[in-house]
Amino acid sequence: MLPKTKIQVFTDFDGTLSTEDTGVLIIDDPRCMGSEARKELERQIMDHETPYRDAVYKMWASCTLTWEEAWNDHLSKCSIDPGFPEFYKYCKKNDIPVTVVSSGMKPLIYKVLVKYMGKQADELDIVANNGRIEGREWEILYIDDTPYGNDKSKTILKARSNASDETIFVFCGDGVSDISAARHADVLFARNGRDLVTYCDRHGIPYIGFDSFKEVEKVVKDLAEGRSKLQKDEATGFSTVVSLDL
Repeated sequence: MLPKTKIQVFTDFDGTLSTEDTGVLIIDDPRCMGSEARKELERQIMDHETPYRDAVYKMWASCTLTWEEAWNDHLSKCSIDPGFPEFYKYCKKNDIPVTVVSSGMKPLIYKVLVKYMGKQADELDIVANNGRIEGREWEILYIDDTPYGNDKSKTILKARSNASDETIFVFCGDGVSDISAARHADVLFARNGRDLVTYCDRHGIPYIGFDSFKEVEKVVKDLAEGRSKLQKDEATGFSTVVSLDL
């Protein structure tokens, strides 16, 4: 039997692990910022006109819903990728750590995960911003002073510093806030049709497009069980996954 490859998995939450974005669901409410103003701020982020950190702070500051209204009207309808629970089960069985890294608010993320995964949600390491929700006032509380508010690459680099050299780092994302982490992953999954795909295409960053965590699970299984390997491009530093003839 082939020796197993050491792997660690990191995934964004909003729009990646979850099928909807918890922030967008709330911020797009007409009682808050609304979709038109939110999309304009996102355009400014993509075109480097407004720092990500400042734009997202404005989005959350626009919220006027109570926590109960936010949950009942929007968050309770948020779902997770149907393939994620089985993927997590495989990772847990094979000692593959899974970490959720998010630019969103941890209280929202945790509550959605509990709805779909129950007590397993407590097993997941969630590295996300906090939030202050008092009455109808919302404020995102960033966990670092970087332009992202939560530089996801820091989480990956910290884990890499404590791991063996042969460990493969997998990252799954969908948006602008995932760019820093994407550059430090060995294997990058980008959800099809989202901003991260656009960015990677513009800058020549190799990625695997995906629509379901079932696809992520297959690639991770093949790597872990020796049916594929990484092929690194020394010029760019990025890797692609290649199948082995066994």
